[in-house]
Amino acid sequence: MRLDCEAVLFDMDGVLVNSNPAIEASWKAWCEVNGIDFAQMQPRLHGRKAVEVIRAFKPEADIEAEWQILIDQEMAMVGLTEPLPGAKDMLSALPEARWTIVTSAPLELARARLDAAGLPHPRLWVSARDVQRGKPAPDAFLLGAERLGHTPQDCLVIEDSRAGIEAALAGGFRSIMVGPDSETDPGASLRVLDLSGLTLFAGASGTLALATR
Repeated sequence: MRLDCEAVLFDMDGVLVNSNPAIEASWKAWCEVNGIDFAQMQPRLHGRKAVEVIRAFKPEADIEAEWQILIDQEMAMVGLTEPLPGAKDMLSALPEARWTIVTSAPLELARARLDAAGLPHPRLWVSARDVQRGKPAPDAFLLGAERLGHTPQDCLVIEDSRAGIEAALAGGFRSIMVGPDSETDPGASLRVLDLSGLTLFAGASGTLALATR
């Protein structure tokens, strides 16, 4: 299957990098300190803004202060970040004006993870502090398309979480879901295990084209 587009919007964690060891360790430590069952929280973490998860489980907390604790813990473990298959080749092949990263992580952590993984940075970012509502609301992807100068219909979202695919659908984007089949797909246009399963080439009239290998 082939999808043509003008620009690509990538999620970061789980699409470009594997940061799960640091994320899970940080949240487990936070849950232990705050008397929260991590097993109950874990399904709510994937693809969502940390402040929204904190607010759901500890609404009385100083949300920004608790978030900063988590950021500091994850920054301390940023060296555990690894690139996922196909990520470096894909990003290196794309013209810099035709892609961005739309992540629920704060910008300083996102940049550190890309550096640790040896991946190129986008010219434009959308990160956690850029929007009030995180995924599954479409706000972050809509802002990403706007910053690239394209409509949602002309962009392609690549995500690994249900919340991310739901956000893409809500914003009118086509999407590719990456990752194992254990994550429920709410309606992506295409599904692959990782980015190495995709081929990038020039489409008609200067468009980008992504197809399964």
